[in-house]
Amino acid sequence: MSWFPLFLNLFALGTAGSIVAVPYKDIGKYYFKFHVLVALLMVALAVALGQPWKGLGAGPFLARTAAAASLLFALLVLVEYAVVRAAGTELRRDALLLPVSTGAVAVALAAFSGAGHGTANAALLAAHLLTCAAVLGTALVAMSTGHWYLANAKLSFDILVRLCRLFVAAVAAKAVVSIVYLAVHFARYRGLEEFDQLVIGVRLIAGLGFGLALALMSLACAKRRANQSATGILYVGVVFVLIGETISMFLTLGQGRPV
Repeated sequence: MSWFPLFLNLFALGTAGSIVAVPYKDIGKYYFKFHVLVALLMVALAVALGQPWKGLGAGPFLARTAAAASLLFALLVLVEYAVVRAAGTELRRDALLLPVSTGAVAVALAAFSGAGHGTANAALLAAHLLTCAAVLGTALVAMSTGHWYLANAKLSFDILVRLCRLFVAAVAAKAVVSIVYLAVHFARYRGLEEFDQLVIGVRLIAGLGFGLALALMSLACAKRRANQSATGILYVGVVFVLIGETISMFLTLGQGRPV
């Protein structure tokens, strides 16, 4: 399982999933067009680098199904972008949900085809990947949403509060999954070289510790309607979770050290 194309798909999935929580009528068409375009660019790069079509004709059934689902996810994100561009005053929610649900299935199939150590480990890996998508997507979308208040001062702060809450929940869920992995592999990780332990420490402290603290701070600012403060904190939060989740996916998929 190549880690970087999957990482890009996870980022795109999280971005596409996060905007489902935003009311179309309140924030406008351009907001959705921008975020779906970001997701589309990430998916296109993932397809170009990962070349999932090569996995359609060979390998185990689950691996072939995961490759097909990955291609379908990319196609549906493209269709979603076309639908959003053509939308008027209304946008059907299922146009946003279909690519997200397909992407989640593709990720789950990739986890079950690549885990190779039983159903429980595959399910845990699927949770690991999906929470990665949630952390990246909610952080990015919450941060970018903060800028929309500069263009529309009448925009309800409920939107930013909701996204910040989703960010907090995503980091908390990711922390639970990582703690489970750390507990299961503690003896093994304790025996690693100091540099490898340092990398794991950076992942835990930067991506989870600082990530959760910044998510809570952004939520507190959003509740006080301090948009500029919340957006600034979210900028830093995006950087920390991006560092943490990049290291996490490299360790998990590239080195076989999930955390």
